[in-house]
Amino acid sequence: MDKKIILVTGGNRGIGLGICEGLAKMGHQVILASRDLKKGTEAAQSKSIAAKVVELRVSEEASQGRALKEIEEEFGRIDVLINNAGVFSNPAGFSDTPVQHGKEVFETNVWGPWGMSWAALPLLEKSEEARIIHMSSGMGAMDSLAEGGYAAYRFSKASLNMMTILMNNQLKGVAVVAMCPGWVKTDMGGASAERTVEQGADTAIWLATADTIEAGKFYRDRSVIPW
Repeated sequence: MDKKIILVTGGNRGIGLGICEGLAKMGHQVILASRDLKKGTEAAQSKSIAAKVVELRVSEEASQGRALKEIEEEFGRIDVLINNAGVFSNPAGFSDTPVQHGKEVFETNVWGPWGMSWAALPLLEKSEEARIIHMSSGMGAMDSLAEGGYAAYRFSKASLNMMTILMNNQLKGVAVVAMCPGWVKTDMGGASAERTVEQGADTAIWLATADTIEAGKFYRDRSVIPW
């Protein structure tokens, strides 16, 4: 197995931390990105993850630049970028969702992955087999948009899915995919969720490390699902 250099945003808790733990156990070089360096370091230590921890706010260009410069100086490239950082929205439907709330959700869930992918391209292009994995949701799937509530979150994840197709078609030498982890027991998913963190992280780990994947697709449980 070739050792990959893998950057995971939002890696200090929940599914992101589970992804970091699984990849580290496989022997890959994990770069755990966290909004708070101290929390990221403590999270890595709590799971005995041998990872490089960087401070990164995905919606801030200056923070992106500092983190990527640090990564370039130490590793020289990125093989896989996992855009895991995200926020939930209030449960309101469209008519009860102010524009400002929608903008705040988009800032992290859409422009965060866009900005990180754009800023990381020079390092990804140094990889022989670069991949970008967007952490999406079934709540952004086309057939789910008729369901009520969570308008801002659904809209943001549907937009992220469409961005995945666009990026995969326009970027040369970088495979881009989106994935749904399912309903996972995390701070975001809540205690009633059906899946463990390990189950939620599995597909991301597989997409990052499998010998071959079908790019430009939407995945759940290691299988392609409809947009």
